[in-house]
Amino acid sequence: MKDISSTGSFADFTLKNFIYVDKTEYIYNLLDSEERVFISRPRRFGKSLTLDTIATLFETGVDPYFKGTWIYDKWKDTTYPVFRLNLIEYPKSDLTEFKRRLIKDISNFARLNKVENYVEDESPTGSLKSLLESLAMKGRMIVILIDEYDCQLTANINDKEVYDSFQEFLREFYGTIKGKFAIKFLGITGVTRTKNSSAFSGTDINDITNDSAYSQMLGFTRDEIKEYYVDYLKLAASYENHCSVDEVTDDNLESMLDKLEEQYGGYCFDEDYKKKVFSTWSVNRFFQSVKNNKKVEFGEYWDEDDVLPSVFVNYLKTHELSVFENSDKDKILKVTDYDYKFPPSLTTINPKVLMCQTGYLTLRSSLNDSNIVALGIPNAEIYKALNRLLANNTLKENADVTDDQDKNLLEVGSVDECRSV
Repeated sequence: MKDISSTGSFADFTLKNFIYVDKTEYIYNLLDSEERVFISRPRRFGKSLTLDTIATLFETGVDPYFKGTWIYDKWKDTTYPVFRLNLIEYPKSDLTEFKRRLIKDISNFARLNKVENYVEDESPTGSLKSLLESLAMKGRMIVILIDEYDCQLTANINDKEVYDSFQEFLREFYGTIKGKFAIKFLGITGVTRTKNSSAFSGTDINDITNDSAYSQMLGFTRDEIKEYYVDYLKLAASYENHCSVDEVTDDNLESMLDKLEEQYGGYCFDEDYKKKVFSTWSVNRFFQSVKNNKKVEFGEYWDEDDVLPSVFVNYLKTHELSVFENSDKDKILKVTDYDYKFPPSLTTINPKVLMCQTGYLTLRSSLNDSNIVALGIPNAEIYKALNRLLANNTLKENADVTDDQDKNLLEVGSVDECRSV
């Protein structure tokens, strides 16, 4: 039985023999048809691993890390230098320091890759322009990968002055990338997507967030769990049915998959509303728990061990949402397709759209059939996390919203019971 990894390093899956759910066919198709792309997903859906996989492919080719994957005997392209930026590692509120760090990293990349004629500018935009023009003069190309592109924006959602200053700078910075010959491929990821958030306004970057072809590139499908996690699935089913692993039946496996889907599945990023996925983080944590604790427990992993508050948590510091409107796990919430597709900025975004971008809601309808988009809570884990978050924000910190039978009062309680929380 292979171990389960929580790493964002693709090479580790080979070096340490971790389970790798093979997403390389999606990556091949993406790189074959696109040059500049953006994709948004909620946290813990494998965005960083996807970018690292692309980086490893461009930096080293298919050997040695891609042996046994779909792409291994199909990828024929040469290698390229990869300029990686993870903005979560940059200053969050000091734009001057953010720019200084960015200039330093651009210059270090130019030096390490012996870029002739590069001249460091006093601004990141000027430095990036010099880098790309110097590369183009020599017919050289690079790959640029930017993770957590919206980190500085989401961190300052409640500070309009700082938010606007970062947004203005980032719009200018991404504008420098437009149409540059020296960029072989540009990949950008983040949690949120807004039309004024810098990466899209005035650029040639293609937003594939809800593109059906890539809707399952991040996240696990039911079939992928059944194929790659079969040993863990059988182990969980054996504990659940009090039998040996050898006695587990196909019906037992399907039943366990049904329970996993109810707890951690239900996410849809497909414009056609046909393809769904599970949370990669939660599935991994569940199977690790089964192996370590030798029993089946459907834990809540969505909001554990957060390094930074999520953008939705920050949003709730200055905005109020009705606990009762959002506590019905089966309720369908509706927004216009314009609000969904073209939210202006994080400071004025429709809260339901923000909840969808951050994973508390997901698509419940096609984006192409109507001018109204349906949204809903994806699964039981998010239902609990959302109720806890809204209760704590609306009532009081660390409010207990369960009764003596551990049932959610916001769902089953009377008005008086809810008021007493």
